[in-house]
Amino acid sequence: MAAARALGPKLYRRLGLTAGSGLLCLGLLAGQMQAIDPVRVLGALGQVGWLPWVLAACATLISFCAVAGYDLALHRHLATGISPGRARSAGFAAIAIGQTVGMGVVAGTLVRWRLLPELGFLGAARLSLLVAGSFLVAWAVLTVLVLVTVPGAPYSGVAIWGLVAVAVLLCGLAFPRPGMPNLITGARLIFLAAIDCGAAALALWLLVPADIGLAAFLPAFLLAFGAGLLSGSPAGLGAFELVLLALLSAAPPEALVAGVLAWRGLYYALPALAGAGVALLCHGDAGLTLPSLAAPEIAEAGLGAQGTLRPHAAGFLAGRTPHGLVALAAVADLDRFQAAAQEEGRFAVLYKADARTAARARAAGLAVLPVACEAWLCPQDFGLDGPARAGLRRKLRRAAATGVVAARAAEPDWTALAAVNTAWTAAHGGEYGFSMGRFDPAYCAGQQAIVASQAGRTVGFATFHAARVAGQVVWTLDLLRPAPDAPEGTAQLLVVAGIEAARAAGARILSLAAVPIGGWPDAADPVARLGRRLARDTMPGLMQFKAGFAPNWRRLYIAGPSWLALALVGWEIWRAVQRPAGRAEMRPTTTRLADNEIASGCNPWQREGDRPA
Repeated sequence: MAAARALGPKLYRRLGLTAGSGLLCLGLLAGQMQAIDPVRVLGALGQVGWLPWVLAACATLISFCAVAGYDLALHRHLATGISPGRARSAGFAAIAIGQTVGMGVVAGTLVRWRLLPELGFLGAARLSLLVAGSFLVAWAVLTVLVLVTVPGAPYSGVAIWGLVAVAVLLCGLAFPRPGMPNLITGARLIFLAAIDCGAAALALWLLVPADIGLAAFLPAFLLAFGAGLLSGSPAGLGAFELVLLALLSAAPPEALVAGVLAWRGLYYALPALAGAGVALLCHGDAGLTLPSLAAPEIAEAGLGAQGTLRPHAAGFLAGRTPHGLVALAAVADLDRFQAAAQEEGRFAVLYKADARTAARARAAGLAVLPVACEAWLCPQDFGLDGPARAGLRRKLRRAAATGVVAARAAEPDWTALAAVNTAWTAAHGGEYGFSMGRFDPAYCAGQQAIVASQAGRTVGFATFHAARVAGQVVWTLDLLRPAPDAPEGTAQLLVVAGIEAARAAGARILSLAAVPIGGWPDAADPVARLGRRLARDTMPGLMQFKAGFAPNWRRLYIAGPSWLALALVGWEIWRAVQRPAGRAEMRPTTTRLADNEIASGCNPWQREGDRPA
């Protein structure tokens, strides 16, 4: 309600502007109607036979089927979780009522809020604004294309410049702001708008008892329809008739007015009554949904607590970019993963998949490229001997000489760790995100924490995901935060202390996480060359640091439906990692000290008996 009160002044101004423009259009229309004989209008209305009525009713039905699909496309893109039947019903009712009573955004918000209460008032308002705004954009694109392509259409010379605006719009859809439609959803909306507007125009054309060519009628209808939308008046009353009469001045005005009267009853009044019935009688039944699949066991499952990656009912840990539904590491069912992405108007992209998963994807026809190399070792066999770890031993001796010690902390001092993280972030230009963790006590409480100290002062920390994968305890390095003024070797000491803690916990595998494929010296594929160009300063150092532990290496892959999809979504993933969005609400975890474990009791990707170790 506070949000509603905050919107009050804007709403009142909009209502005043709408009322003023509506009264002005009605006044102008009243003056024009003085020259039209009402008796001849009624006579023209009686000339409409039963077949045009039936065909116009069918066209109206087609139009509102497209209208319902419009809401559904946006629900799927926004991943609201609303079932298709409820999304269509709410969209139909909201638009049918809103376009008839005027102030479609306000009326649509109230109807959607009633039928979809889980969205909340602000969610319903945002959806209504998005529906209205995107429809106006789709109408503008469609109108420009019709004016340019239909011979003899009015304003065709000016409309050519509209093609430039359409090109700019397409560029905007390629790089959409958060929550806005992408290229795929935008194309769907334009297609649905074309069906909607075309069917609406056909319904009116059938009801006008005059000989008007459809090619001449369609541009005039689209311009009049847009004028009615922009006026905000109930059913576009006044503005629609003024523009239509002006653009079709050669047609008998009585026939036009008769057709508009019949069309308003069929296209506005009847759907509004049906929409009101839906809004009053429906009670928000959730409808049928497919059974959820458990996500595959992956070591990085704990990233779901960040909120950027979340469990998906189709069986994977999902992240979303403007054009991609991204599954981290693996999926339970590749076909359901691709179907889920198609529903949302996104490309299905596997990110950081192992060789076996990549082979499955390639066999299914997906394009596959190496994207990273993961370093891993066995804590049970790890030792500091041998020439391959000579550099590591030197770093550890230097850290020990300054009195730095590192050990697992069951109850870390989060204030001290936050101060170290703040200093590290300032020195490195910020934290990465998306598939990489960011510091937050509620998030890190679900991990194994290693803390380095010097004379009682915290000088760094590291956190590890701890999970059970295929029956084995697996640790994965997540955050590594040596303070900027920490002695040399502190980072290496933190990792070695983590390896020792993992050995004590019985871990068979410890992952030092991945290095972009560009850091691998012999990698020459396009992803590697591009990565070296984008991060040439940091990649060699990262590779050298992890190579100092003499780990084993395995390649990780990215897979998508086409090379174009991989390029687009891969770039979006890179931006999401480099410039993460605001941190989502953290899901706190609980600590089970008796079992020497830190685990979440409610993380939805975990099956019973499959909790992180």
